[in-house]
Amino acid sequence: MNANLVLDAGALIAVERRSPQLQQLVHGARMRKATIVVPTAVIAQVVRAGGRQANLRRFLADSYLRFVGLDYPTALEIGAVLGESGTADVVDAAVVVCARALNRCPVITSDPQDLRKLDPTLPLIVI
Repeated sequence: MNANLVLDAGALIAVERRSPQLQQLVHGARMRKATIVVPTAVIAQVVRAGGRQANLRRFLADSYLRFVGLDYPTALEIGAVLGESGTADVVDAAVVVCARALNRCPVITSDPQDLRKLDPTLPLIVI
């Protein structure tokens, strides 16, 4: 298996908007047999009730995705990251903690500034 990818909220919004750039990145990852990881906090931030997110719902239903939830040790780590950075976005910190746990794998994001505040060395793929 090759390098994992973590998707943040901007990546999921790009899924819903059928971004060709994101589709190409996901297709490439699947061809490399990479694991595509979505923190469940990101899903909570992006998914809304109703049928207007059909593209996103179909994407999230595919079996090649891996979902990472928040458990107690992860919550403590997220709190530590927020404390060190002086920021307050729990979801962004969950993305950073997830990527770090996966050997600092790249994060697909549309908002690199917020993630850089949390970890300036984390590899980012900006869409």
